[in-house]
Amino acid sequence: MSTIGEYFRGVRIAGLDEGVGQPDIVQSMQATPADSSLELPTGPEGPQGETGPAAALFRWEGDIADHAALSALASTLGPSQTGKAWRVASTNALAYWNGTSFDTFADAFGAHGPTGQPNQLSLGSVTTGPAGSDLQITVTGTPPTQTVNLVVPRGMKGRQGPDGPPGPIRAASDFDSTVTRTAGMVPLWNAATSKWTPVPDPSWRGPWTIVGDQRYDGGAGFAADISNSSTIPNPIATLPIPAQDTAWRPFVTGGAMLRCTSNKPAERMVLQAIISGPATIVGHGDGHGHNIFRHCTLVPSLRANAVTPGGSVGVIAAGVAATIVLQIQATASAPPYDYIRDYSHLAVWAVPVTGAPA
Repeated sequence: MSTIGEYFRGVRIAGLDEGVGQPDIVQSMQATPADSSLELPTGPEGPQGETGPAAALFRWEGDIADHAALSALASTLGPSQTGKAWRVASTNALAYWNGTSFDTFADAFGAHGPTGQPNQLSLGSVTTGPAGSDLQITVTGTPPTQTVNLVVPRGMKGRQGPDGPPGPIRAASDFDSTVTRTAGMVPLWNAATSKWTPVPDPSWRGPWTIVGDQRYDGGAGFAADISNSSTIPNPIATLPIPAQDTAWRPFVTGGAMLRCTSNKPAERMVLQAIISGPATIVGHGDGHGHNIFRHCTLVPSLRANAVTPGGSVGVIAAGVAATIVLQIQATASAPPYDYIRDYSHLAVWAVPVTGAPA
């Protein structure tokens, strides 16, 4: 037979929220040897309790192997280490140091879930939104392949900066950028296209010279002295000029010592500078018919009528090497003459031409 005390020791007490202060609330108790229950209505809310002490900081320290290692660690800890916590790797429990001992929480860590499939994000469209709007990011597609699209707000208009330096002339609207440019070119106005057009540098090039028996490139200089010769024409100097990047005409100066031994004024000796090949005369030095030595001085000369800047007389094409030959010539018959190398000199400049045949 069960006693009343045994009945009460098996009572399960349940609190019922039937509304505090409501009338006609029935309190019941049922008791049998197998099961007992006591229903009590919920009472009114009590006053707020006192503020408890602040919780210690939680300071994660990582993993520790097992409880033996944890016990060894406890001997080194004190109140100042309160809040430090470790995961015990052997049991997967959390050990929390409360200042005097460890509090262990067995269910603090769950089991590792399955390894997920890595997602591959690629950048899609990047467009500009209104100034002051929010950055918008949208992700499309399904894992493991997705695309990130961005709408980036336009920045606010900044302050006007200082005036910059002049821009390159090749960016100007009246510059002919269709012409292939090379080093050393300069712009030249082209009336036909109404544009500045790159052309080779129009400045003079040179000089290339021969002085006595010395030539600028180490080649043969002036010929040795000549006595009582009647050979006409008679070359006494050869001056090679390298190819230029533009069409040009030679500008020739210099001279040589000549005398006419016949002593006939009508039969005088002259010097001529010619372009080898076409034999175009580009320099002339007038002599005399007296039997005395005289320096026959060369001056530039184009022996042709109506030479214009755009004409072809005396023009050497771009990319073509040329040779200037200095020769002795006579005005009439070929009287005997003498020539000496002393005081002989030849200098040639390349003068670029514009509009001449290339």
